[in-house]
Amino acid sequence: MIRIVFFDMDGTLVEEESSWRALHRFFGTDHLARGELEKFSRGEISYEEFVRHDVNLWPQGLLRTVFEHAFSKVRIKPEARLVFKQLKERGVLRVIVTSGLNVLAEKVCKTLDADECVSNKMVFDDKDCFTGMVKVNVDPSRKTEVLNRVCKEYSLSLIEAAAVGDTAYDKSMFKAVATSILYVKPGMPPPKGHGARYIVNNLEDVVNLIC
Repeated sequence: MIRIVFFDMDGTLVEEESSWRALHRFFGTDHLARGELEKFSRGEISYEEFVRHDVNLWPQGLLRTVFEHAFSKVRIKPEARLVFKQLKERGVLRVIVTSGLNVLAEKVCKTLDADECVSNKMVFDDKDCFTGMVKVNVDPSRKTEVLNRVCKEYSLSLIEAAAVGDTAYDKSMFKAVATSILYVKPGMPPPKGHGARYIVNNLEDVVNLIC
């Protein structure tokens, strides 16, 4: 019996495929970030190195409200609201685990009434200005560590867990849980090496697979 479901955020619960890229587009730095992302994808640099490079591309000392504005147009998928509501009604815990940024993740978590959200935390000073640092809580290649910790908090086992994601970066989650579900946009091919047991083109199908 599935008692907890872990959801990726970017591309899974929201239309935006990367909260990092959303900021790069907002600041006009997207073209400067692509090289480091490719290096990380090839395993040439660590995730921490990738994060430091990305953050250094953004203007420093900006108020949190600037970042909130940058994320204001990110759309939560309507079906995500329905899925979270139905899982709650069935007594299933809903946890968001994302390597995306907390300024967006906290908003999504509140809107969907998630039980918990773990994301990478932008650090702001006492004046609410961005310090240029991001605390890495979720390495996309090591999401299992977060799953283990959260399950321990709720006295649950990964055998009682499911995971939902949309890219091969969610493979570590998929390998760890009893039920793994890959969301793929209709008409698009699934990513190579994703490792999920099930593939859905509509998030609403998640509830039927779990409950």
